[in-house]
Amino acid sequence: MSDRVYLQTEDLEEAKAYFQGTGMTVVEETADSVELVGEDVRLFIDRGPKLGPIMELLVPELEMARDDLVSQDWTVVRWEGKAGRCYLSNSMGLLFNLSEDLSAFSDDEMD
Repeated sequence: MSDRVYLQTEDLEEAKAYFQGTGMTVVEETADSVELVGEDVRLFIDRGPKLGPIMELLVPELEMARDDLVSQDWTVVRWEGKAGRCYLSNSMGLLFNLSEDLSAFSDDEMD
């Protein structure tokens, strides 16, 4: 798991104001997305149909992890590949973004 959480909302300005009100700081913003940071979390909010919260799973190989999870009855909700959002839903309805991060699986981290 990572410290990142993703949301989608139709009212991006309202969501941004809400999370700024909790003490989070905007670190990046476009017309259709905003990234905020808090003490222990990074929050990514995209404009779109309400979706989330979406937690992030770090995986060593994106497509292999997707195929493995789909074989376990997970459903692909949104797939943009390595440079984008890769949302999957499990049988309990929880949403996860898969993110390829080889450094999270280095031998140094395992010791």
